[in-house]
Amino acid sequence: MNGKVQAINVGTIDLPSFLSNFTVKLNAAEKPEQCIEELKEASQNFFSIDWYAYILEGKFYGRELSPHVLEFASWSSQKRKISIIPINGSSILFIPLFSRKKDIGIFIAEIKNDPDDVKMGAIDIESFIAFETSMIVENMILTTELVRKNEYVSEAKNYLENVLNSLNYAVIVLDMYKGEEFSNEPYKKLHEKNEEIKEHIENAAKESLTYRKELSNEIEVNGDFYSIHVVPVTLSSGLKIVASVQDITNTKELERLQKIDKMKDNFVAVVSHELKTPLSAILAYSETLIGSIDSIDKGTLEEFAKTIKSEAEHLSSIIEDMINFSKMSSNNLSMTFGRVDLVKIMKDAYDGFKMQASSNGVKFILNLKDDLPNAYVTADPKRIRQCLDNLLSNAFKYNDSKTPEVVMSAEAVNEGYILSIYDNGSPIPEEERGKIFDKFFRGSNSSSVSGTGLGLAISKEIIELHRGKIWVEGNSNCTFSIFLPKKDWLNAVKEK
Repeated sequence: MNGKVQAINVGTIDLPSFLSNFTVKLNAAEKPEQCIEELKEASQNFFSIDWYAYILEGKFYGRELSPHVLEFASWSSQKRKISIIPINGSSILFIPLFSRKKDIGIFIAEIKNDPDDVKMGAIDIESFIAFETSMIVENMILTTELVRKNEYVSEAKNYLENVLNSLNYAVIVLDMYKGEEFSNEPYKKLHEKNEEIKEHIENAAKESLTYRKELSNEIEVNGDFYSIHVVPVTLSSGLKIVASVQDITNTKELERLQKIDKMKDNFVAVVSHELKTPLSAILAYSETLIGSIDSIDKGTLEEFAKTIKSEAEHLSSIIEDMINFSKMSSNNLSMTFGRVDLVKIMKDAYDGFKMQASSNGVKFILNLKDDLPNAYVTADPKRIRQCLDNLLSNAFKYNDSKTPEVVMSAEAVNEGYILSIYDNGSPIPEEERGKIFDKFFRGSNSSSVSGTGLGLAISKEIIELHRGKIWVEGNSNCTFSIFLPKKDWLNAVKEK
């Protein structure tokens, strides 16, 4: 036998008891690594194992493996078949772990058995317990991913609450049957000052629910004046009312009051509308998972997890706009200025959108003039990239041409550089160009595209903080342009 150990006779094993005990141990495992240990222990009923190692989700465990062994491990995984291969005088056992949709890993061990002496019955049993191990491990991996996604959703919710708490006016969410579900800090302080305010909000909410429409009203409570705006929102969990309350007692100018009220109304309307879609999806999928966690199949579980992640990312994008708007409104939009290379920023932005352009069938061109190699300006590279990303995103979203084309270009002028984003879609109507950079303004061609209406307003604020300008033009198409000065104005200000 040349030192080899004779294979164990499968017929001597009480198979039902063996498989039952193995299943119990697998189900008791808390981590994928523990499942592999149980697989190893069970495998020792059929093979005399000298050493072992394994790979899970691309991560190596156990002893270091030679390139030759790894090569056969890859081959065995592709074949999805248990193999015993002689390598450098040793018999190496390869047990692939896989599910219907993906490869999970592979168990590798040196065995003392003679490969010719291993019975097919042992291989069949080993295949079964490997399959069962794969299923349990895959469930653990999917569960871990789902927990991580839920944590991300929880973090997004906390971000949203922080943003709402940072507002200088009160916000409250009411359920049609359960009453108050959320209120921000300004509302709690307002309620402590004037408890009667809640009665006025509830009355406005009832009227809004009756007519299923937004309502605005101004009230007086104990000598103080407030503006109340309520919006009905239907979610999967039921009908909600989002109400905002602003103290207008100290408002002196009617024009300023109307402008603030409009901004507030738009903000609540945009937030309630834009958050409705991702929140509805997250709530619906989460409720389904909670209600059927014991019966849902793996494919559906994976699909639900991906949907929750996608909607959470959308939610995060909306929140990022809201945070930037909040900072901008309080003149607290942070900037880190330095001398930066415009060409590099534009090339990075181009690389960031190439895949989106390809997948959406958009012809995307980067056109840089020959005199731009030394295009350095005083700027915050992160904020300039944010502006370019916003303009490019708009060019992709609103381009209604049958053969869409987007061109990003730059050229040097006497006192600085002009960066332009051109798209061959419909032009912005002349009457809307004066409003396009206003907060919450959304053009007539944006009804079918989601958005907060803050992107261009934030971009304008950023460019003006760079001593630059941003504008839009085009009669048969649309071109947004940004001017940034060449002069190192930051050091000039410091020297003064």
